[in-house]
Amino acid sequence: MIPFAQYLRGLDGDDDLLTLAADELADVPPDVVAAEALRASGPAIRYNRVDGVDLASGSFSGPDRMQRRDAQPWSRLALGLGLESDGSFVSVLETITGLGPAGETDGPTYDTQAASRTVDSVQALGLPQGADDVWPVLTLGMASIATADGTYWAPIHGSIVGDETLRVRTPAALAALLDGNETISIALGVPPAAIMTAYLLAVTDHVAVPIQACGVADDVPLVPTNGGLVPSATEVVIETTVADHQPDFQSDRREAWEYCLESTPLALSVERVIATDEPVVPFSPVGRPLADDLQLTGVTTAATLYHRVNNYWGISPVEWVLLPAEAELGFCVVATDVLYAGFEWQLANILFTFSSLFDTVIIVDEDVAPTDLGRVLGDIWVKAHPSRDWIFSDASAPAAQRPRYRQDGQTGSRLYVNAAWDPRWEDSYIAPRVTFETSFPPAVREAARTAWRTRYDGDAAGGDHDEQ
Repeated sequence: MIPFAQYLRGLDGDDDLLTLAADELADVPPDVVAAEALRASGPAIRYNRVDGVDLASGSFSGPDRMQRRDAQPWSRLALGLGLESDGSFVSVLETITGLGPAGETDGPTYDTQAASRTVDSVQALGLPQGADDVWPVLTLGMASIATADGTYWAPIHGSIVGDETLRVRTPAALAALLDGNETISIALGVPPAAIMTAYLLAVTDHVAVPIQACGVADDVPLVPTNGGLVPSATEVVIETTVADHQPDFQSDRREAWEYCLESTPLALSVERVIATDEPVVPFSPVGRPLADDLQLTGVTTAATLYHRVNNYWGISPVEWVLLPAEAELGFCVVATDVLYAGFEWQLANILFTFSSLFDTVIIVDEDVAPTDLGRVLGDIWVKAHPSRDWIFSDASAPAAQRPRYRQDGQTGSRLYVNAAWDPRWEDSYIAPRVTFETSFPPAVREAARTAWRTRYDGDAAGGDHDEQ
């Protein structure tokens, strides 16, 4: 388990964090800076401030893969999960899956509470207020409530109205667990594994599973609060009670997880605020491309789908599943071994059944890398004939929740694109892979090798060049 503040130090050590001083933020709202940094595929940003908590944006996001970058959108998340930042995408998916409902666990571990300093009011936190916002906003929060059966976690976001009131949105499944004046603890700046767990429970509709039955309880030390267990390394804890279960307000925006399940508004009264000595909390420019909440929703959904489809047949034909944030999760890419004719049709329908975020599934060959989105788009062009390999459903399919072009709630067709080689084809029908050895005659290849060796003659690394 890596605390959030330590996680940011790790990003800084990898030259993937830019720190801005308070005087550099005077004229531009943090959400504007955050959105521009995401658009430009820049590093994560830490805002050091004199008044209020420090802020971090882009800490759970990553570069746009339509631009050439060494890092991947999940590189920072991998670091936060204790993996190598350049580790495989599949290792990230498997680690995330292990944080969720896992049956029998060893039970939670406990540690001392990092947040022990009382803050005068929630307004004193100085959470960001956008250029178009009336109130400061709370994003990337984790709600915790306790019942006789255990502690439950879910994402939460909203606005701070005065010193004592929050207007928030949280999954309806979490609100349904409240039957009185229970305390809701809102944890900000939790370890990456904890916020991923909250998103995982939301996107899989498992909010009603106590975290004592989840793998995160084995990985993240916890501490009790009036609203249940929260990570011991949490930067800020806001303890609240429900003032109104059905408040009369509408949120202007939705975090990405709200496209996966029903959410509900709550009006909360702030009872107590505690923080670490030098707190830093993440925030997301909600609704902007490549935002943190979008990346978290996409990678947790991909982890869920990867786990489900590879347990469907009793074997594991699928190499990886990806919901590109560049497309705002509107389509799903799956790399798989095509087991038999018609397998791709069955696989696409299973993916549509398990998630309503996307209305397009793209199936590619198992040797395609998840890091190569350009190869995916190229395979659609090369391998998928529009009249044969683009398969549309009837026009009465349920409307996908995420695509911007499907915002009217009406039904429409779903599509799967088979951009994988047909297993019935003979090898002679499949175009060979383009390589140096197959693209040029032997005489040309030998001339190129001779020129290369001559150029690097006497170089200590000449042997390595010769191998290449």
